[in-house]
Amino acid sequence: MSSQFQISDSTILLQLVQKYLFQYGGLIMVILGFISCVFCWIVFNKKTLRKNPFSIYMTAFHISNFTNILTLILPATLSIGYGMIFVTSTLGLCRFALYMGFVLDLVSPSCLVLASIDRLLITSPNALTRQRSTCRFASISLICISLLWCLFHSHALIWMYLIQVGPNLVICYTQSPAYITIISYYTLIKSTVIPSLLASLGILAIRNVRKIGKNIVAAGASTMHIGNRRAIQSVHSQDRQLVRILLIDIGIYVICTYPQTAFTLYLQITQYSMKTIDHRQADASIQNLCSFCGFIPYCIGFYSNLSVSKTFRKEVKKIFSCK
Repeated sequence: MSSQFQISDSTILLQLVQKYLFQYGGLIMVILGFISCVFCWIVFNKKTLRKNPFSIYMTAFHISNFTNILTLILPATLSIGYGMIFVTSTLGLCRFALYMGFVLDLVSPSCLVLASIDRLLITSPNALTRQRSTCRFASISLICISLLWCLFHSHALIWMYLIQVGPNLVICYTQSPAYITIISYYTLIKSTVIPSLLASLGILAIRNVRKIGKNIVAAGASTMHIGNRRAIQSVHSQDRQLVRILLIDIGIYVICTYPQTAFTLYLQITQYSMKTIDHRQADASIQNLCSFCGFIPYCIGFYSNLSVSKTFRKEVKKIFSCK
């Protein structure tokens, strides 16, 4: 047999790693993810938090995560880990699955972006700027951004097809080379811009919180500007705790999507290179492993929030004590 068609031991090992990772780790992640999203939805809809605009963004974020787990992570786990492929059973399911993948891949981080902007507003030293953080603005922003991504990605409902690539192998893909090129560049831009934007907004939020801390110390040392002191102290402890929740969510998202971003860049650079079947299968396995890392932020929000926020832990205790 020609060496071009031989599969190396390292590629076989990669395929086994991805299979068992999705078979066991993927199943655990799906279960923990469902629990995480449900509890986060309950906590952020508690009476003490639901009137805060940030809670609206985080509720939308975890609803999007729940849908992502149901329509993307669970099918990937069943397909790669257990060989149970449902996406290619009908053309409608093929297009719907890819469409939801495109949409939810941007809706979830968009919720974090909007939540970051809300925290920048509420942590601003300027009272007029803080007043722009409202529940009405949060609801309108979420509806508009969701509709935007739903309409923007409607192309997946038209250009995706079921393609027979082997005797018993059908894939859900497109037949248009131009469309493949556009999607490749779009994926690269999205994978680069979203984490960079979130990281930048997180840094700005940290800067605002530190400025407020310095201002509170300065205001406490002087009794001359009582009105200014009260304005500064209006950013109370709960808002600080919510900023910590946001920062940990942003940090996890950026770290977990970095491997996927780096590998997408590699695929873009080597897309015109001649690759053997062994090389292509190795690339596919590595891409699946990077995707697994990218699934983590959608499944662990509840547990990371517990670890960093006293307010969140207090609300969780109230749930279990039925208060």
